[in-house]
Amino acid sequence: MRRIGHLLSTAIMVALSLNLLALPAYADGVLTFNEATGGSGMNNNQSVGWQFNVLGSVMVTDLEWYDPTRNGLSTQHMVGIWNSGGTLLTSAVIPAGAAAGLDGMFRFVLVTPITLTVGNGYVVGGENFVTNTDRLACGSGGSCDGLLSQTLDPRLAFVNATFSDVGSGFVTPTQFSGAHEGFYGPSFSVGAVPEPTSMLLIGTAILGCIVFRRTIRSRNDNT
Repeated sequence: MRRIGHLLSTAIMVALSLNLLALPAYADGVLTFNEATGGSGMNNNQSVGWQFNVLGSVMVTDLEWYDPTRNGLSTQHMVGIWNSGGTLLTSAVIPAGAAAGLDGMFRFVLVTPITLTVGNGYVVGGENFVTNTDRLACGSGGSCDGLLSQTLDPRLAFVNATFSDVGSGFVTPTQFSGAHEGFYGPSFSVGAVPEPTSMLLIGTAILGCIVFRRTIRSRNDNT
């Protein structure tokens, strides 16, 4: 009986391990754009970013700031994501220089993962400075010089570039800009939210293992 119990426990743990390995463990940047398109916004002491809607739940794994040279940022930036009610959901400081990791065109800092559920009016934004010498990418208006060709994760829908009043510091940038695409600036990466069936399988395997062990222990105590 003990041998059977050991084999069953081993089988359950193997199945559980395989299922955990099947869960997505990667993270992808939600935004890319053609750097040869669009133009540059003016760097000021204000928060800048962009509003978006969530069409399918995503798990935020890091926050980012665009590094046009790939050689490091000229200034540090506090970056955050807010919901439609203006509540700050997560934030991180992207340091100046090349201390933060580079993922494609963005410097990133890992955050405690949070899930953005389906809904409208989310904003990702970050504090910018007049001393920033890096490009603030944007398109379709003013100095932004025509369309910025961009690609967004299909679970998200881009709404508009946003900004705050000059001198406001790190706040939700809620004002819509005439420069429709942008401001990049800030972005983030996401991983897939585990499917409910996967989580159910994991829970069932653990529960089955516990129940079986208790049954064997109870039989042994009664013999």
